[in-house]
Amino acid sequence: MLTIRAAEIDDAPAIARVHVDAWQATYGGIIPQPYLDNLTVQNRTVTWIRMLERSGPRTLTLVSEDHERRVVGFVSGGPARADDSRFAAEITSLYVMPGIQHKGHGRRLFMAAADRLAKRGLKGLLVWVLAENSARAFYENMGGEAVMEITRSFAGKPLRELGYGWNEIPTYE
Repeated sequence: MLTIRAAEIDDAPAIARVHVDAWQATYGGIIPQPYLDNLTVQNRTVTWIRMLERSGPRTLTLVSEDHERRVVGFVSGGPARADDSRFAAEITSLYVMPGIQHKGHGRRLFMAAADRLAKRGLKGLLVWVLAENSARAFYENMGGEAVMEITRSFAGKPLRELGYGWNEIPTYE
């Protein structure tokens, strides 16, 4: 049984494991390898504890559990960081364990986060994706359209990102 629920502080190590494994599997050849090699579950756990402690009513982090109640994916979001009146909500992170991808966890996490953001009265949704990331197809399949592009320096390397937008946030209704 696939379960989506609000993340708790005790989930930080499991979220960190998903985060590190997904980044190392997904971003090789895109993000500088020394950065990926230095990612550790211990460091990401500390970061996730801080993020979960600071989360408030405007932000959300949800986890997806498999049938054995192991966290295999997560999504985070809240108000959009971009200054664009079309998009009031943003999904900032969505990752699923590499061996668990393509089994519905990403889609369910995306829809659960989008639905909750829409119910908060936010209009329009934005997700930033590295241009070289094959996950772009996931967001296109979810109905997103590339509406913005920026280049940011990441670990000393300029990386192009695409902003995928939905004028109407997808909901379960």
